[in-house]
Amino acid sequence: MRISPLQQVKNLYGSKDKLIAAVADHFSPADGESADDFRARLRHVANAKLLRLAKIGESIKALGGREAMIAKIAELRGQAKDKDYLGKLATYASPRLLDLHRSLSRKASRAAKAS
Repeated sequence: MRISPLQQVKNLYGSKDKLIAAVADHFSPADGESADDFRARLRHVANAKLLRLAKIGESIKALGGREAMIAKIAELRGQAKDKDYLGKLATYASPRLLDLHRSLSRKASRAAKAS
């Protein structure tokens, strides 16, 4: 039997407030929004989505942060020196960057195995 998102929150973080704090540490509020407003908005988000966002934030942190991930994506695409491309990547949302990094990493590893 699969455990519910609420049970996962309680097992991993103890409470929803601690999960919200973990998510808020990984992501920044929208322009013109205070940190307190951001946390208040996160209180109304489903537990499953908060767990997914926490996992994404931890993955980004493990890769060295957002800027390091952007640099790695540009390197994998062969556009590490293209400032316009780096600027465009900086506008992407963190989950989109993580997905792009994973797909390019898989593609590079398959190409290395084929060689």
